[in-house]
Amino acid sequence: MASVALTAFVLGAVAPTAQPRAETARERLIGTWQLTTYQILDSDGGPARPGAYDVGRITYDPSGHMSAQLMHSSNKAAQPPATDAERAAAYRRYLGYFGPFTVDEGKGVVTHHVAGSSNPGWVGSNQVRHFAFSADGNGLTLSLRNGERVTQTLYWERVR
Repeated sequence: MASVALTAFVLGAVAPTAQPRAETARERLIGTWQLTTYQILDSDGGPARPGAYDVGRITYDPSGHMSAQLMHSSNKAAQPPATDAERAAAYRRYLGYFGPFTVDEGKGVVTHHVAGSSNPGWVGSNQVRHFAFSADGNGLTLSLRNGERVTQTLYWERVR
């Protein structure tokens, strides 16, 4: 009996231990993120300038759907816009869209398959974003590219 216990102890001591499974990029995206910075990069390599939006949230849910809401903080009013010009100005300072998303981890790309949007031209489109995570997983960078050149970068912080 003692030899059986000793054998079990020795085998248990040398048996490989299960390593925790690394999260996939899709799993790391799940949650809500707050926009911290939006930059547009000049084609001539000049300094980046602020993008049109400085407030935003993007949410990825476990079922494979996403929603993004972006606006400029100046998009505030005491009353709803009453004229066409006021409505047009408000529209230019807001973007919202939603739909399913897919992740190509090998390419570092998340694609937002737009089902609905405040921009009618986006409905039915695929919005491709190149992603990167901060070392601690609480920062997310989504970049737009024209070929290999990054044209816009949005920096997000995980909402806890």
